[in-house]
Amino acid sequence: MPVTMLMYHVIATPQNAAEARFCRTPDAFRKDMEQIQQAGYQVIPFATVLEGIAGKIEIPDKAVAITFDDGVACAYENALPILQEFGYPASVFVVSSLIGGYNDWCEIFGFPRRRMLTAYEIRALTESGVDIGSHTLSHVWLGKTEDASVVKEVQDSKAILEDILGQRISHFAYPFGSWSPFARNAVIEAGYTGACSTMSGRNRKDTDPYLLRRSEIKGNDAPWQFRLKLSFATNDMPPISDARRVVSQTLKKWKQ
Repeated sequence: MPVTMLMYHVIATPQNAAEARFCRTPDAFRKDMEQIQQAGYQVIPFATVLEGIAGKIEIPDKAVAITFDDGVACAYENALPILQEFGYPASVFVVSSLIGGYNDWCEIFGFPRRRMLTAYEIRALTESGVDIGSHTLSHVWLGKTEDASVVKEVQDSKAILEDILGQRISHFAYPFGSWSPFARNAVIEAGYTGACSTMSGRNRKDTDPYLLRRSEIKGNDAPWQFRLKLSFATNDMPPISDARRVVSQTLKKWKQ
C-alpha cells in the first residue's frame, strides 16, 4: 500500500528569490494535478492514509495524498479552485495564532509578507471538503523548544482551530520538520491521530503515523521531476539531498 504524500507551501508566483523554492505557481500546480490524473493515481484524504497504515483498509499502490503547510491565503484563493476542478481532497496545516494575519515568522528568512487564511476562509475550505490540521501556534522549531512551550504550541493551536470549526482537529504537521520524542508524545497526548514530518519516502504499514513521510514539491520542479517524485517520493530529483541524508545518518551510527 505504499502512499506518496506531497508537500506544498505557497501556490503563487514568487515575489523574490528567497521564497522561490516554496512557491509553486498556479499554472504549475494545475499541471501537477493533470499529471496525477494522467498517471492513474488515486488521490486519497489524510485520514485514509492513516487507515491504510493501521491495516484497517487496503489502499491501492498508486495512491497519493496532497498537503499544504502554513495556511497561507493562497490555499483558498489559488489552490482550492484547482483542487475542485479535479475533485481532489487535500489537507491544509494552519499556524493558528496567525489566522487573519501575516506570515510573520518568514521575515527573518527574507521572504515577502503574505496574507494568512482568515477564519472565514478556513470554514470555506472545510465546507469544500478540505481537511484542516494544526501547524502549531506560531511556527516554531518544536525539536528545539522547551517542553512547556511545546505542549502549549501543540494543544492551544488545536483548541483555536476546533473553536473556529466546531469540530475535532485530528491532524498535525511539524513546522520546519522539527520534532523530538517529547514533541511527538505531546502530539499524541493532545489527541491528534497522525502527524506529518518533512522526511522523504513512501508511507507503508510499518510507518509511524506520527512521523508520516512527504515529498516536497519545489517551485522550480520541472514536470519530469514531479513525475519521478510521484513514483519515488524524494525531496529532490535527482535525489541528491536524500542520498546525503542517508550517508549522514549512517556515519552517525558508525560513530556511536
